[in-house]
Parts: sequence; C-alpha cells; structure tokens
Amino acid sequence: MRKSTMVLPFVLSGLGGGCAQPIALHTYNDEVLVYPDFLPTNQPTILAFLDGNDRRCDKLVRPLRALSSRKEVYLVGVLAYEDNAFLDQISTAREIVFPMMLDPRKKMIDRFGVARYPTYIYLTPQGKEIARAYEIEKVTPWYTPEWIHRAFGRTYKKSEKDLAREVDS
Repeated sequence: MRKSTMVLPFVLSGLGGGCAQPIALHTYNDEVLVYPDFLPTNQPTILAFLDGNDRRCDKLVRPLRALSSRKEVYLVGVLAYEDNAFLDQISTAREIVFPMMLDPRKKMIDRFGVARYPTYIYLTPQGKEIARAYEIEKVTPWYTPEWIHRAFGRTYKKSEKDLAREVDS
C-alpha cells in the first residue's frame, strides 16, 4: 500500500508536467499538421479559429489570405464543423492558400479554450499564447515590429520613423 502512494504522485506529476499530447489534424488540402510540431521557431504564429457551420466565416477567408501572404507571422486556420458535406460547398475554397486544419472533434478548440468564432490567437515561437482577438481588424497590428518583438520576449524601441508615423496619424 505504501509503495502505491509513493508511485502515484510521481505518475501524476509526470502527466501534468506541461507536456500536452500532440494533436494531429488533416488540412483542407489533405496534408497532416501536428500541433505543436508545425510551429515555426523563427516567427510567431496566428491560429485563426473558424466555424464551418457559420457562413459568415467564409467572408474571413479573403482577409486571412491577404494576411497569410505577409512573412512576419505564420498563419494557420483551424476549422470546426459537424458535417463533411459542407467541405465541397465552401465558396471560397480556392482562396484557402494558407494551412487550414480541419477539427471536427474540436481537439484544438478544446486545447485553446475557444468558445466563440471567429477567435484569433497569437502564439510565441514556443507556443505560448500572448494575445487573443475576436475581430480580424485587431489581428493586423500583430504583424508590426512591436508585436514581433513581444513574441520573442524582447523590448521594442521605436525608431524615429515610427514616432513620426504616429504623429502623422
């Protein structure tokens, strides 16, 4: 009896040590991405959580495509849905040029505690969440040097050019 009480805390601490199980999901173009393995180590990542059952999320594909073309931040979509039939009916399918993970069992959604759509989560290269937004307009500043430095844990000192831009606006 005494042995099991000594082993149990060791086993529990091993399970809860911050090493979450990887999540492997298919992408829209039949590849497989494994979280957190796909996170680049040289740039922050934005996870864009969308609901495939809500046609309003279709309208976000084009702005996300534009953001994904910028190289400062890696953008990955995570699409929750309940029925595979809708995949053939996505009107913006040709616009999905960024990785779009398909999450019918809501594994990534549960991992990040997403309760509404759309949700945008800004991650450091180590996978730590540093910001969350619910409107796409609030995501654009995450591409600025100030946010990039924040993702790497560095302080950003504004240049004279940055200060002049603030005065002009």
